[in-house]
Amino acid sequence: MATDFELALFEQQLPEVLELPAANRWTLERDSSVSLGVFLTLHPRSHPEERFKARLRWTDFFKPPSLKFIDISTGSETNPAAWPKCFGFRPSSLDACLPWTAEGHALHPEWANSAANAYPKVDAPLQFALLNVQASLDNSYSGRGP
Repeated sequence: MATDFELALFEQQLPEVLELPAANRWTLERDSSVSLGVFLTLHPRSHPEERFKARLRWTDFFKPPSLKFIDISTGSETNPAAWPKCFGFRPSSLDACLPWTAEGHALHPEWANSAANAYPKVDAPLQFALLNVQASLDNSYSGRGP
């Protein structure tokens, strides 16, 4: 359960992230099923016709969020083709094995004690997560999942 402080910080950051330069390529919506969650529709810079819908959810706003990609037309979270192929994204496993995701830390609990892979202390967790998703698409996109 999110604390009042986490909720206030999340609410404060929502309009702030829409002022980021990358946000002109996004559609951002609240995930009404959880207190700390958003849906982000975005595309790789190299393929503007390829749209992806990411779902980010936090159980603790100061720890890595869960990242899933949602099928835009059906809302399914179990379609590997809804996932972009990018470094660390595993469409066949429906997860992202990266140090800034909850799924990556679940797969690698040793990362919590690793200077290289520990989740960093960031002032703006929402911005950090959104920009990491966009950077993955912009820097390592190679198509859709199988």
